[in-house]
Amino acid sequence: MDYFLNEDQRAIKDLARKIAEERVMPVRAELDEKEEFPWGPLKYLADAGLFGIYIPEEYGGLGFGAFENCLAIEEISRACIGVSVSFAASGLGAYPFLLFGSEEMKKKYLPEVASGRKLAAFGLTEPGAGSDAGGIRTTAKKDGDYYVLNGTKQWITNGGEAEIYSVIALTDRVKVPEGPAPFW
Repeated sequence: MDYFLNEDQRAIKDLARKIAEERVMPVRAELDEKEEFPWGPLKYLADAGLFGIYIPEEYGGLGFGAFENCLAIEEISRACIGVSVSFAASGLGAYPFLLFGSEEMKKKYLPEVASGRKLAAFGLTEPGAGSDAGGIRTTAKKDGDYYVLNGTKQWITNGGEAEIYSVIALTDRVKVPEGPAPFW
């Protein structure tokens, strides 16, 4: 049902569906069989501007929101979940910059993601924490203008291909209790 979508939302949904049907479906089996990263289909999505759906116009995006991004993800998922996950994960990796990044970071990274020139990845999962953010043990220690990361991350979608990473790490272990994270 899309009777509640406005004209822009329908256009995003239709464009994503068209690319999914014409450019993703024909290659999905081959990508899986060859275990190849879906650069080809992602390039079509980038060329159509879909990587920038949720990114403000001032950073090269289309200026819509998470809902419109979900409309595109839903249509791409209908054709191939692998392509869809790589597309969505780039957004997940970029959202921390959008929500919490300095103006300098936003200007540096968001246009690259919005254009699809660079993929982003989100580093949360650890061997002992799964996707439990409260259980992470990776640390980030300030060293001059940079942070030094110490820990292990795993199962990072786009991890081998991305050029921009959001990594979740502790900067102050005192704020986190030792042992497994409590379950609420």
